Amino acid sequence: MITDVYAHILDEDRKVNAQKFEATFYAKNSVNPLKDVKAPENTNSDLTNLISALEQSPELVAMLTKALKG
Repeated sequence: MITDVYAHILDEDRKVNAQKFEATFYAKNSVNPLKDVKAPENTNSDLTNLISALEQSPELVAMLTKALKG
């Protein structure tokens, strides 16, 4: 469940980074090649879902803490 949320956030980040790269790479005589790149709007709801899942599951918090520590 939590990996699905993280995977979705990572996918959105990759999408935004790809848009930035494409805008910069293909820009010709443009003053601001990144002006049309927008961050995804639904990221906040993903973060809210993640926080809610963490609040409901102390075991999940422990697992993530252990995983982040390496």
